[in-house]
Amino acid sequence: MTTILPSDTAIIAIANGAPLNKPNPVNALGAPIRQYLQTSLKKAIDDPNIQAIVLIGRHDGKGVFSAGADIKEFSGSSGGSVTISEAGGIPTLNDIAHLMERSPKPIVAALTGACLGGGMELALAAQYRVADNTLRYGLPEVKIGLIPGAGGTQRLPRLCGARHALDVIVRGRINCSAKEGLKFHFLDGVASEDETVLECALRWAGWASNLPSVSLDSRRLCHRSVPPDAEGVDKTDMCDFAMQSLPSVERGGESAHATVKAIRASFELSSFREGMEVEKNLFNDLLYHSLQGRAYRHIFFAERSASGSSSIRNKQSSQLRQGKGTIGVIGAGTMGRGIAISFLRAGFGPVILVDVNEKGLKDGVQYILSTLEGEAKKGRIHPSKLGAVMTSLQSSTSLSDLADCDIIVEAVFENLNVKREIFSKLDTISKKMDALLLSNTSTLDVDAIASSLSQPRRAFCAGMHFFSPAHIMKLVEVVRGKDTSTDTLDIICAVSKRIRKVPVVVGNCDGFVGNRMLHPYSTESTLLLAEYGGGDNGLGVADVDDALSRYFGMAAGPFLIFDIAGNDIGYNIRREKGLVRDPKTGQVGPNRSAQMRYTELADEMVVKFGRMGQKTMKGWYNYDAKVGKGRKPLPSSEMQDLINKYSMDSPHRGRKLGKDEIVSRILFPLVNEGFKILEEGIASDPADIDIIYLYGYGFPAWKGGPMFWADNYIGLAPILSELEKLHQYYPGSDYFRPSDLLRKCVSLGLGVQEYYKQGYAKASTAGIKSKL
Repeated sequence: MTTILPSDTAIIAIANGAPLNKPNPVNALGAPIRQYLQTSLKKAIDDPNIQAIVLIGRHDGKGVFSAGADIKEFSGSSGGSVTISEAGGIPTLNDIAHLMERSPKPIVAALTGACLGGGMELALAAQYRVADNTLRYGLPEVKIGLIPGAGGTQRLPRLCGARHALDVIVRGRINCSAKEGLKFHFLDGVASEDETVLECALRWAGWASNLPSVSLDSRRLCHRSVPPDAEGVDKTDMCDFAMQSLPSVERGGESAHATVKAIRASFELSSFREGMEVEKNLFNDLLYHSLQGRAYRHIFFAERSASGSSSIRNKQSSQLRQGKGTIGVIGAGTMGRGIAISFLRAGFGPVILVDVNEKGLKDGVQYILSTLEGEAKKGRIHPSKLGAVMTSLQSSTSLSDLADCDIIVEAVFENLNVKREIFSKLDTISKKMDALLLSNTSTLDVDAIASSLSQPRRAFCAGMHFFSPAHIMKLVEVVRGKDTSTDTLDIICAVSKRIRKVPVVVGNCDGFVGNRMLHPYSTESTLLLAEYGGGDNGLGVADVDDALSRYFGMAAGPFLIFDIAGNDIGYNIRREKGLVRDPKTGQVGPNRSAQMRYTELADEMVVKFGRMGQKTMKGWYNYDAKVGKGRKPLPSSEMQDLINKYSMDSPHRGRKLGKDEIVSRILFPLVNEGFKILEEGIASDPADIDIIYLYGYGFPAWKGGPMFWADNYIGLAPILSELEKLHQYYPGSDYFRPSDLLRKCVSLGLGVQEYYKQGYAKASTAGIKSKL
C-alpha cells in the first residue's frame, strides 16, 4: 500500500535529527536530536496550515522509535539531557515532553521496535500512541541506578494505573509488547496487517484533528489523576508490597526504592507539578550522589566496551553473526552440554556433539533435549521453533564427523596432553582451513594447545572459556594466543554475543583473568580457617561465607562455591602445579617451597575423606537430599574436627575475625592480583576485570566489580597500606606483595580507572583491545 502524506499533518522523524557523520541506529536522544525535535515541533505548532503532528522513529516506519536518552551524557558531571537545562539553549527531554504535552494540535506517536526510557517518556507526552507488532516498550533506568527523569514515573501511572507502572518501572522491563500496551491502555491502536504504522498514525491524526479542543485537553496526562486499580487493590498497599520485594537500599536497592517513592508521589500528592518535582529530586540525587548508581552505569559502559564492535565483514563472519554455521562440541560432560545448548538456542546448526564414551554421549544428548523442552514450556523457546532446534542436534563418537564444521569447541577435562592430542587430530580432520578451533580450557596454556596445529591453522585457534553452567552463565573469556589473528578474536566475540554471552578478550597466562584472581581469593579463604579456626569461638566455614555473601554481597561465599564446583577440581589444579603431597609416598610437591604459606586442609578433605562437594553430598558442608533438594549447606562436625587439627598450632587459633576484616583479607589480594594482571597486559582495562567478576563470579553489581570497588568504595591508599602490612607478616604469600601499578596509582593520587582514562598506561601493557 502506498502512503499518501496529507499536507495538513507534519511528520517528524527522530532519525532525521542525527548528524550525518554519526550513525544513530537506536535513535538515542542526544543533544542534536533534542534540538532538532524542539525546532521541528515548534515549527509545526506555529504553522497555521498544520492540523496534526506524527512523531515517528523513521519515515519508513522501520527500525526503532527510540531506545532512550544518550547514556553517555550521564557518564560525566552533567545530567542535563533529562532534567536540567543546558548551556547554549539545548533543550532537555523534559523540555521536549512539556512542549509535546502542551501542543494545541494533536500529536500521535507512531511506535515501532524499541521504545525505551526517554523514548517512552516522549511517547507518553503525546496525546495519542499507536504501534505495530514489533513494539517493545519499557523504562529500564533502574538498571543503571536511576529512575525515569522525564515524567515517566508520573505519566505512566496516570495513563495505565499504578499496578502496570510498578511492574514496568520498578522491574526495569524492556519487553512490554503491543498486545500488553493495548491491554493496559498505553496504546490507542495497533496497525492492521494491511497498513503501515505511519498510515495508522495518520488515520488517528486526521480523526483527532477534527475533535474539539476540550477532547484534546483530556488527553494531556498532566491533567489526569491515577485511576483506581481494576481489582480494587489500594495503590498504597501495592507500593508497600513492591517495597517488601526489593533488595534493601544497602544491597543495591537505592534506585529501585526511589522508583516506588516516585510512583507513590503520582497519587499521594495533589498535583502533577508536585509529582514531577519529587521525580526530579530523586533522579538528581541518584545521578549526582549515589555510588551504587555510578557502579551500575560503570557496568553498563564496561560491558559494551568489553564486548566491542566489529569491522570485519567477510563471508564466514557474516554467516556466523547471523547464527548460521555448523558447530562441533567435543565432550558431552557438564561444559560440553551447556555449550551445545547455547549454540542451539541461537539457531546454529547442525550442532554436532562428540564424545568417545557412548553412555556419556547418550546422557549428554538426553540432558540437552530435556533442557530445551523445559525452556520451551517456560516460553524461552517458541514452541514452533523447538522441533527445528532439537533436530539441529547431532551426536557422534568420532572426531571425523566434525570435518565440515565452521567452529569446533573442545570441552574435555583439564589435561594438556589430552587437549593437544585432540587438536592434533583436528588439524588433519578439518576440511576448512579457516575453521575456528577453540578450547574451553579454564587454566591451561592456549599456546601449548595451539602448538599441536600446523602453523597456518594457529591463527584460527584461541581459548573460548565458558563459565559453568555454560548455558546459563553470561561470561566468556576469549583467550588470545600469540598466533591468534585479530579476525579470529573478532568473530569469536561476535558469535559470543549471538549466543547471548558477554565476551571479554584476555591474554594467555595461568588462569587467564578470572581464575588467576580466584587463586588468592580461594587460598586465603582456606588459610583463614587453618589459622583462625578451631577452639570454641574460632572462625568457621559459615563465618567466612556469610561475610562474603550476606554481608559483602557476593552471590555465594567461597566455600559454598567450592562445593558446587567440586573440591576435586581445585585439588587437581594444585596437583598439576606440583603443590600437593603425594598420597602414596608422602612427598611434598616439587613446586611447594618451605617458605610458601600453605595448608593441606583442602587436600586432606578430598584425598582422605572424599569430601568432593555437592556431588558426593559432603564437602566444606554436609548436604541432605531431603533438605533443599540436596543443595542447602549444613554444618559438618567432620570438617570442624579437621579444621581443629590444622589450626592446633596457630597463634591465632580461636579468634573470630570481624566481617570487614574477613572481607579485606580475602578481597584485597584479589584486587592486587588484578593490578598485576593489568601490569602484564593480560587485561587491557580495569573495567574488563570488573565485567569478568560480575558475570563470572557473582561480584555484587552495585559495587561495580573489584577494581571499581577498590577505587571508589575503599580507596587505593588504604588497600596498599594493608597489603604492605600483610606481606611483611606473611612473606610466604606472594599475593600480598603490592603491585607496582598499585603503588604508582597511589603515588599519583589516581584511581586505576582514572589512570587508564588519562593515558598513563603504556601501550605495551594495554594493547590487547587496541589490536582488535
